[in-house]
Amino acid sequence: MPVGDWQFWVVSILALVALVAVVRMVVPPSLWPKRFRGKAKGKSTTLTVGGRPVASDAKPDHKPAHKA
Repeated sequence: MPVGDWQFWVVSILALVALVAVVRMVVPPSLWPKRFRGKAKGKSTTLTVGGRPVASDAKPDHKPAHKA
């Protein structure tokens, strides 16, 4: 191995980074240790049925269009 060559180290680091990226895509997050897991990114939404909110206290965002 040419450990004295700077190109060897550059390519080795790039290969290591690529390996980590591939392993992160293949292994599910539930198998990673807790400190390496990312926080779950969630987005709250409202439940609608037929374009209207389901909750009785919720007000619709828009008025339904009337067809003539």
